[in-house]
Amino acid sequence: MNDFWRFLIGLVKLTLFVGVIVVFYAFQAIYNPAIRSDIKSAAVTIAVFVVVHVMFMAIYGGYDIGKKSKKNVQNSAFINTWLTDLIVFIWICATTKVITSGSMFLSCFGMWLFSIAVQGVLTLALVRLGFHIYYYATRNSHTIYIVNRDTDQPKMLENIRKRAEQIPGDKVVSYTEPWLRDEIEQFDNVFLSDIPTEQRRKLVEYCYGRGKNILFTPEISDIVEVTSEYRMFGDALIFASAKTDLTLLERFFKRTFDIVGAGILLILTSPLFLLSAVMIKLDDHGKVFFTQLRATKGGKPFKIYKFRTMIESEATKPMQETDNRVTRAGKFLRATRLDELPQFLNILGGSMSLVGPRPEQLVYLHGFEGNYPEYEYRLRVKAGLTGFAQIEGKYNTTNKEKLMLDLMYIQSYSLWLDLKLLLQTVLVMLKEDSTEGF
Repeated sequence: MNDFWRFLIGLVKLTLFVGVIVVFYAFQAIYNPAIRSDIKSAAVTIAVFVVVHVMFMAIYGGYDIGKKSKKNVQNSAFINTWLTDLIVFIWICATTKVITSGSMFLSCFGMWLFSIAVQGVLTLALVRLGFHIYYYATRNSHTIYIVNRDTDQPKMLENIRKRAEQIPGDKVVSYTEPWLRDEIEQFDNVFLSDIPTEQRRKLVEYCYGRGKNILFTPEISDIVEVTSEYRMFGDALIFASAKTDLTLLERFFKRTFDIVGAGILLILTSPLFLLSAVMIKLDDHGKVFFTQLRATKGGKPFKIYKFRTMIESEATKPMQETDNRVTRAGKFLRATRLDELPQFLNILGGSMSLVGPRPEQLVYLHGFEGNYPEYEYRLRVKAGLTGFAQIEGKYNTTNKEKLMLDLMYIQSYSLWLDLKLLLQTVLVMLKEDSTEGF
């Protein structure tokens, strides 16, 4: 993609950013003279909107056209804008006389709701326009997928098909082909999928030397490298990867964050607790909760709590892709992830954290370790309710991909990352494919 198309996509992003601000301010100014007639108040209102909106963009993404799927970008943009609207509307009510006048408040509230609708239409239109420009700009960009034929080929080809929206594949070849380098010359983008480390290193160096766009699936060494910091060792450049155990202070803050966060969320979601329990009881009159042994830090087993979503007598058997044991209430609870709410009790009890690798069943944990000895590295931190693997992955994401996502979290831990991932979890409920394969 040349500079002209990058500029055009950037212009679309800027138009969307400015557009949502203008829409919000214009509708609020109709009935609120404090921000309409006073230049200082107007400037402060716009400044607050910009600051809050940028903060949420740092959490949910900043109109990542071409980097994420169209639906993910749209959902992120909706949440960015509407959360900003809510906070700034509350701020306006608190700092002006809107709250003291019932009629003015209702008028401003109505305008706020109307602005949300207009912003939604604007977001939908401009995100789609941005993707149309991206598709047009990359229409002559060709991609070769270089793969390992020894791995699960049907799964690999299915993953390539799903990536087609972001990176259309023109050809799939094995990394063992003797004519591979001649083939690479014909393509702009080279995607390396699950190739042995040494062969991948040589291909990356070859592609880099010829100015190709390079994409590849990671191994553990890549996760360690990308999360390392660079240092000078005398006059030599080195990369340093610190030990992943949390410090005493980090453990204190993480535990405090878990207790406060889980406590607040437990209170806020209490109506959903009641609704879920009633749905389960009305459906088949069975037990509301389902318990099972799972593994947390160090492989220590604990009893996890979930809302029951399957026929009571069959609930302990492994889940299949097409499974008629899921109850009517269970289908809804799984699709919305409400079945996970009782795990707030596990978090308050200390066996889980708000953010971390998903707690795996003990029987599967040992099975996975047979194929992936590195799987035990996930057990260096407490199991979590949400995390990279839960947000970016799906029910049928492969164990290796989940492992890479979990290791990214473990290596990159910070309190800010925990807060960011916790807030991003709402996106899972908006992803149509988040329960794919459940």
